[in-house]
Amino acid sequence: MKVPALPFPARERRVAVEVLVAASAVMALIARVRGLEGVALAGVALLVGAGFLLTARTPIGTVPLGYALVIALACLMPPELFYPVVSLGVLAAVPVLFFRYDAADTGKRVLHWALVSYAAGGAAAVMRLIVPGTSPMRTLLQVSVAGCIFLGTDLVLRNWRAPRAELIRLRLAAPVYLSLLCAAGLIAVAYRRDGVGTALVAVVPLVLTRFAFDRYAAAQAAYQQTIKALSIVPEIAGVTPLGHGERSALYAVAVSRKFGLSDDSVERAATAARLHHIGYVTVDDPQEATHRGDRRMLAGLGADILRQTRFLADVGDLVEGIHSTHPRFHTREAAAVRVATMFDHLLDGDTSRVEGGLALVAASQKDAYGSAAALALRMAIEEDPELVDRAVASAAPLTEAVDGTPGRHG
Repeated sequence: MKVPALPFPARERRVAVEVLVAASAVMALIARVRGLEGVALAGVALLVGAGFLLTARTPIGTVPLGYALVIALACLMPPELFYPVVSLGVLAAVPVLFFRYDAADTGKRVLHWALVSYAAGGAAAVMRLIVPGTSPMRTLLQVSVAGCIFLGTDLVLRNWRAPRAELIRLRLAAPVYLSLLCAAGLIAVAYRRDGVGTALVAVVPLVLTRFAFDRYAAAQAAYQQTIKALSIVPEIAGVTPLGHGERSALYAVAVSRKFGLSDDSVERAATAARLHHIGYVTVDDPQEATHRGDRRMLAGLGADILRQTRFLADVGDLVEGIHSTHPRFHTREAAAVRVATMFDHLLDGDTSRVEGGLALVAASQKDAYGSAAALALRMAIEEDPELVDRAVASAAPLTEAVDGTPGRHG
């Protein structure tokens, strides 16, 4: 009888076996030194390592669910036990990290996890001195402070490694971190109240949170793919330059952030920059739309298309406002999109035209918001000289796929 093949590649099976053997050896050594208590501590360390490897896709990137366990342990264990357990947990995850990533990325993750964990351990030790006791309220207070230090350190490290254009804002991170903090508090209170069994039950909501975040991430990915698919319709049709929407979106984001707009407004401006030419595909000969009146008409047609989707209705209003002369459409968002698209049209993918493009954009503005947007774009490029290169690179896959087919409208 033929034995069916295991559903894992040979290399992955080998790594799993090596991790199991290494973990068993470590647990045997600890058991010999510290007895059953050592076995228990080694088991907790393996749970910590597994928690670091079990991640959820969130709006701020992948986040280990083990963060909640580490925060809880920081408040439940004395420092002389917490630091060795966390260190062993991080080391237990290293073989799997080497399998998933290269050496440099593995090192960054190990350092990241160690720093945030040690910060939480220090904060928890201080809180136990300031607020001693094991009552539920005191436990929650200890967890809250240690968790804020842990998650604050995590946010700083994420932004430390990220380019300026990809900095994570607290408003976006807050729901993710609040979920982890609540889970940590639930685990700590459950353990101190009823022991290990109840603490394990308290982990269930954390697992469910992972599925909720994964569903949200899938919905966001589908949304972004829909936007990008719609944005390339005019480009593939040859009525706008290839990659114009994607490049304009990056410039619109930069200007919107310089304006200090909310994350929702920044996202709306980026989406409008990608879709502002969707109306061009509704007429027989969009190449004849060269004067401002026709462009207002095409913007209105595009806005109608987007409003019919309902979930893009607010983006449709913004698209209509880009070329509108009505005062109600004179907003910072509309100015950001208008300046971004004009700048990309003037550059036409040539980074040597940056200074001239900025000067022409500034000279062509007729209202205060437009002038402010032109100034904001200049400031964004001066502060982030790689912005234009990133914008050009963002559209490279499409331009290379179509082999440089020329567009005709900006």
